[in-house]
Amino acid sequence: MNYSEMKSFRSYTKLMISGEYLVLKGALSLAIPTKFSQEISVSEKSGAPSVKWKSLINNNLWFQTTLLLPDLQITETNEANLAETLQKILKAAQLLNSGFLESSCEYQVTSVMDFDPAWGIGSSSSLISNIAYWADCDAFELNDLIFNGSGYDIACARSSSPIIYQLEGNKPSFREAIFRPAFERQLYFVYLNRKQNSRESVGKADLSGVSSRDISEISEITLGFEKATNLRNFQILMDKHEEIMSQIIQLKPVKSLFFNDFNGSVKSMGAWGGDFVLVASAASEEYVRNYFIARDLNTIFRYDEII
Repeated sequence: MNYSEMKSFRSYTKLMISGEYLVLKGALSLAIPTKFSQEISVSEKSGAPSVKWKSLINNNLWFQTTLLLPDLQITETNEANLAETLQKILKAAQLLNSGFLESSCEYQVTSVMDFDPAWGIGSSSSLISNIAYWADCDAFELNDLIFNGSGYDIACARSSSPIIYQLEGNKPSFREAIFRPAFERQLYFVYLNRKQNSRESVGKADLSGVSSRDISEISEITLGFEKATNLRNFQILMDKHEEIMSQIIQLKPVKSLFFNDFNGSVKSMGAWGGDFVLVASAASEEYVRNYFIARDLNTIFRYDEII
């Protein structure tokens, strides 16, 4: 077999501004794709029928595995859990497209990420989106076969702008959000140095008592975020969102737990207790950065640096 033309697919990472947890109940969510992405390159070459996969983070080898075709048996890897997850995704893609990986060749796949997977901004969702591109199958269906999530991260993976996302009868519905706040240089994303498994956290949360009023209030806040014209109004919405969710999931807001003396608002994003928080402050950028760096939180992005 001759070398085939290389195929490349790129998907973006995400951050959820509003609607965490309740997006699963039909609430509107504001979510934003970030500039960080995952790209996979695929070529077909002569060799034993297999998928030879390697993942790089900023050009440093992070993960590699070989899966033999046709049953995708894992024969070698440096990380068994990641290999098993990849195997599961590829098998699910085959269920959606029976012609996927049917060639008797060696598929050489290289995945390149320009972000730290520990940040929790979408290494899995961008991977699923890319594999769906490669397998020519529906990314939302593929995601449903693997993870029991809302799918907002899949929508972000393929979007070039913020979105308003909603589940309508368990089906994804989203539109472009008109969200480019004039105060964007006063918004920050700070990584808490605590990797959170969002799926596990959401699964543990008791949402049985969520009322239609709760869903309506969070949806109104989401639309309020989109329309906010000044920082103060945006902060009021952040604080209100935290208060509502705190009562629902019975956890204290992140600001009261860790940053009570901070001059500004702090809001959890996604699963509470880890990953990134959204920070809004009228104080100087120097104050904001020094405040969090003094607490050994050194991964800080201004909104316009990451979006």
